[in-house]
Amino acid sequence: MRASTQKKRIRIIEVATELFIEQGYKDTSLDQIVAICGGSKQTLYRYFSNKEGLFVEVLAHNTKTSLESVFQLAERQNESLPDTLEDFAKKYLRGICSNPILSLYRIISADFNKHDSVPNQFWQTGPMRIHQYLIEFLKTDEVSQQLKIDDPDLACGQLLALIKLDYQNMALMGFKFLSDDQLDTHAHNAVSAFLSLYQR
Repeated sequence: MRASTQKKRIRIIEVATELFIEQGYKDTSLDQIVAICGGSKQTLYRYFSNKEGLFVEVLAHNTKTSLESVFQLAERQNESLPDTLEDFAKKYLRGICSNPILSLYRIISADFNKHDSVPNQFWQTGPMRIHQYLIEFLKTDEVSQQLKIDDPDLACGQLLALIKLDYQNMALMGFKFLSDDQLDTHAHNAVSAFLSLYQR
């Protein structure tokens, strides 16, 4: 894809993100997006099949940009396992408890049902991708030497649950997120609780 084409595509996604968050999915039209970005509907349809296709790309783009720092476990091999997991915990919790992820999550909950393709695609590109990535990390030789994990899928779910607790739900309801010191303490406690289950 040419640089100018990619730039135009990203511009459409960014404008669409703002409008979807401000107005919701149902009240945002492609005409509004075109009016801000310029061009025509035909141009927009060349990049995205329809409004739902655009929203799926909005989800994928914002999930990647907001949570990409989570996928750095392998780059921290020189650090201790507790420090590596605590860093993951802080980035993960901050990512899922901040915008635009929170606002997009609200839109999915309000405007789609479980039988639509959008929630499933969001699940695959966001939560499931993180889940699978963490499972693979827990199965590495370095981790296996320190932790006795018979069921990586279960262990992954336990770690993510310890990290999230009720903080994501609280963020969705508008409660103030943790301070840096509180986040450090929570990440340490969550990882310590997890390690106590599996430490060799």
